[in-house]
Amino acid sequence: MKKTCNICGGKSFAGGPNNRMSQNGTPPRCETCQSLERHRVARSALSQMRTDKFLEMDVLQFSMDRCVEDDWFKSRFVSVYGTETSLDLQKIDRETGQYDLLICNHVIEHVKYDNAALNEMCRVIKDDGLVFLTFPDPANVKVTSDWDYPKEEQHGHYRIYGEDVVDRFLAYIPHRWVLSEIIADPVTGVDDQVFFLTKSSAGSFAVLEKFPNATVINRPDYKLIS
Repeated sequence: MKKTCNICGGKSFAGGPNNRMSQNGTPPRCETCQSLERHRVARSALSQMRTDKFLEMDVLQFSMDRCVEDDWFKSRFVSVYGTETSLDLQKIDRETGQYDLLICNHVIEHVKYDNAALNEMCRVIKDDGLVFLTFPDPANVKVTSDWDYPKEEQHGHYRIYGEDVVDRFLAYIPHRWVLSEIIADPVTGVDDQVFFLTKSSAGSFAVLEKFPNATVINRPDYKLIS
């Protein structure tokens, strides 16, 4: 059966940037909407989470991609780097507890102070809100490489996260819930990892309701679920 892009319905795929193939050798780029593995994984995860409650949500998204649609939510503000909409992930110019959902796909590796970024993302969500966070390949690298400057040959990344990213979560946001789920790209079949950050057990329960096999990395108010 021919694979179908879960964003646009496209069925024709080609090599990605620099004509790269996916980890299993299949072409990853949808020729219709230009989506790659990470876009479709985010779409799968957010579609699985989607309920009627989404229509009541105020959403903040960093970087434009088609993982969601405007009509899913009450409102969606997209911060696009280098434009008048751009917000600093390390110091978000928004009120505390303003958003129901914050989406940050493949952005945090581009900022110098990821500790500040993690805390800021959690700050601007509501008490029962959620941060949806992804970054490149943490499950495929053991140890994080951090150069403390934007490395040109690594697409301007300050770091490449490894499996030990969990240590950063525990060190930087020990007072927040952190959960993760492995999700396969519906086109290439390659697995990717998504993370969910919440302020409360209520937010984490909402994640576990949709992803019952999610890994709980940190649960600061664990007594509430014992």
